[in-house]
Amino acid sequence: MCKTEDVRGYALAGVETLVFAGGGNRCWWQAGALGHLMSRDMRLPKQLIGTSAGAAVAASCMTRSPDVALQACLELYAENVRIFDWSGLSRLRFKFAHQHVYPAWLNSFLNAETIDEIRNSPSRLAVALTRPARFLGTGGSVVAGTLAYLIDKYLWNSIHPRLPKMFGLRQDFVVLNECASLEDARSLLLAAASAPPVMSARRIGEGHALDGGYVDNAPIPPQSANERANTLVLLSRHYPNLPRLFRRLGRTYWQPSRRVPVSTWDCTAKTTVRDAYDLGRRDAQEALKQELFL
Repeated sequence: MCKTEDVRGYALAGVETLVFAGGGNRCWWQAGALGHLMSRDMRLPKQLIGTSAGAAVAASCMTRSPDVALQACLELYAENVRIFDWSGLSRLRFKFAHQHVYPAWLNSFLNAETIDEIRNSPSRLAVALTRPARFLGTGGSVVAGTLAYLIDKYLWNSIHPRLPKMFGLRQDFVVLNECASLEDARSLLLAAASAPPVMSARRIGEGHALDGGYVDNAPIPPQSANERANTLVLLSRHYPNLPRLFRRLGRTYWQPSRRVPVSTWDCTAKTTVRDAYDLGRRDAQEALKQELFL
């Protein structure tokens, strides 16, 4: 078992790599927490890494602000009545609200007015993708990735699972700042959150790509000892047996103080994204008050 150390007095100014774990609506905790720290003059480090909704939250921090992204989400969810559209059931065709809600949300902060902010940002955002296993194909990789996720969540409760790679799923990173066009940038963030059948796999580069969380929900490329020491990972899942701020394998991890109070996939008016966001802000305020961060 990996040794875990409780951390206090962590210097935010020394962070060189900031990792945004995926987690759907749970990532609003990251937005609230980082939004508060940025309002207290925290600057984004030179290297950002994220996947799924975590990558989108990171992109929102590079453009207007997490607050703008939150308001857009609230408006889109308020207009959406249901997650599933069963009208095509007789033809075995299902429609999921995420297929139009998520792209519309991305457009609220990643658009023609903000794409140059991404390109010229001093922070580089490496977006983590899952490449299907060669011997399983896309469909088989989704099944294998889902099985690995369930085993990890309910049996092993690990932060960085090893089982997906044993199934042949591969992790890949593409830099958002280097996308040739706005459409490419949107496609990259969509691919990083593509979990069939809710959202279809997309072609990125030479092959199809899936939600990066199928390989690792808190994606980190290989790092040297020095890079590990300057990495802060923003989790979106609460681990009751671990401290709020802890060090493991040389990296520092910050987790929600309790289970984030929101459904991961819901996207209707009743979805409590504001509660998730507010928990992040309160956790950041408390972390500064208790001098977990300096």
